[in-house]
Amino acid sequence: MNKIIIVSTILFIMLPKQISSQDNDAVAAGVGALIGVGAAIAAVEQIKENLEQKAVEQVLTAYPFLIDFELKTSSLKGTKMKDLSSVGVITFEIRDIKTNNKYVLFAFTSNGWANKYGVDYNRLLWKNFDSEEWNMLMQNYIKTASGIDLSISEVAESKIVNNGVKQGSKFILKFDKIGGDVYLTSDYSDEFKVVFNEKSLGLYLKQTQDLIQVRRKSIIKAHEHLNEK
Repeated sequence: MNKIIIVSTILFIMLPKQISSQDNDAVAAGVGALIGVGAAIAAVEQIKENLEQKAVEQVLTAYPFLIDFELKTSSLKGTKMKDLSSVGVITFEIRDIKTNNKYVLFAFTSNGWANKYGVDYNRLLWKNFDSEEWNMLMQNYIKTASGIDLSISEVAESKIVNNGVKQGSKFILKFDKIGGDVYLTSDYSDEFKVVFNEKSLGLYLKQTQDLIQVRRKSIIKAHEHLNEK
């Protein structure tokens, strides 16, 4: 069942309970607030569905080698409408059903992509990573943040957390401790500059001239998806 229909059904069930237990003025206020919350939830769910459709369209257009595939995301889970504008990247985990090859599709946002009037899907910049390209990016990020150059195999076998890199439960390296006003950078490619600041990964998109902060959970999710056996 469509998530928006579910939200509407819940509201319909809840309203009579509110009306039977409060006076008319309180009921009016309560119903108005409830409808407002429901509308906001429904709006976010609709945006999620639209983003997933845009991701599928991007795969069909730009990556014709993916014929039968699975695509899913949990990027906006728990995100409220008012917080959408601060989301820098939405990630989609992809699996080729025939080959079992895995990819992570990034939808980078740009300034003004979400506002009180809705979402401008034209302000998304797409980038699809396979495990090799992703691990090379993480290798560069780790070196930028710590000065230590891990091998690709070490990167693939590790977990990247706030303070450094772990294998199992043990740190194999710690990131440099820097002030909040310090930025460590690397000119990674024609597409990105890697930026380390306050324990977070930043990607400066040369095409749009936007600095995107990639959420830690997005890094962990992408890294696990691409490197799981």
